[in-house]
Amino acid sequence: MTEVREFDQWCEDLHGICGHYEGVARDRQRAVRGLIHSRKFDGLDVADVAGDVKAIRRDRHGIRRDQAEHIFCIIQTAGQLQVDHNGATSLIGPGDCLLLDSTKEGLLAFTGRGRLLSLHMPRGLFMQSCRGNVQIGRRLACDHPLAPSIRQQIQHFTLGWDASAAVGKANSDLLLGMIQLAFCKPGNFSKELDAQCAERRFALALEVIDRNLASEGLSLRWLAHEIGMSTRQVQRLFEAERTTFAREVRDRRLNLAASNLRRRRPVGKARISEIAYNSGFRDLSNFNRGFKSRFGMTPREYLETMG
Repeated sequence: MTEVREFDQWCEDLHGICGHYEGVARDRQRAVRGLIHSRKFDGLDVADVAGDVKAIRRDRHGIRRDQAEHIFCIIQTAGQLQVDHNGATSLIGPGDCLLLDSTKEGLLAFTGRGRLLSLHMPRGLFMQSCRGNVQIGRRLACDHPLAPSIRQQIQHFTLGWDASAAVGKANSDLLLGMIQLAFCKPGNFSKELDAQCAERRFALALEVIDRNLASEGLSLRWLAHEIGMSTRQVQRLFEAERTTFAREVRDRRLNLAASNLRRRRPVGKARISEIAYNSGFRDLSNFNRGFKSRFGMTPREYLETMG
């Protein structure tokens, strides 16, 4: 059963979490079907905003009233939202992400009942890392390579953690790094950030690899483009960890295949081929050789040991 809140109280709840963003009522609306909750992500606020209001508005008056400045990472979880912000108009649906700048006016118009999650990031810190070259107010599609990881991490604090998720819980530094990579144009990261945060960039590279293991397009050049670095810079990240891009991709694909074999036993010859393909291998002979080299047995022998 949907919980109902008086419109004025719903707006007060919004102020308490997000600052002076104003709810806009529909004609004759006195109550809102939906609530607003607050969570914490490693010290950062996460707002869970649900309702059937006409819109949420940010104007100059609200901007002047708030002392703290934030970049909000919005994730739409239900319904559609039309966002007019920073000179752009974007329509976002479930799974899509978008950044809002609290120092700029904006209008978020609901098409009906909707729900969104909002991660509140300190504006100065976030923009400094990106030199201000951030895609504010523009939609990040749900199928972007980094979108699933960003969405999964933020949803954990409002919808509960999925123990079967492909990636583990992140801290706030890693999550902010994911968001910066997703919304900054390639090459916009400061050199200072690269020098100080190689370990974090390596972790982000592995996140992107893990999310795209089955893709034929996964390559060093593609990865470098996705995380805003040159291919040589990416190679150096792996060299610093005493590994290579090719080795990490191969080993992670083999680990994925082994995990799938354990879950799907008993498996016939055709199914082994399917698992190899779904793990990113296009050559079955190469898969079998690599599997035996890593695990000391063939895929079929591996299954037999699982009993």
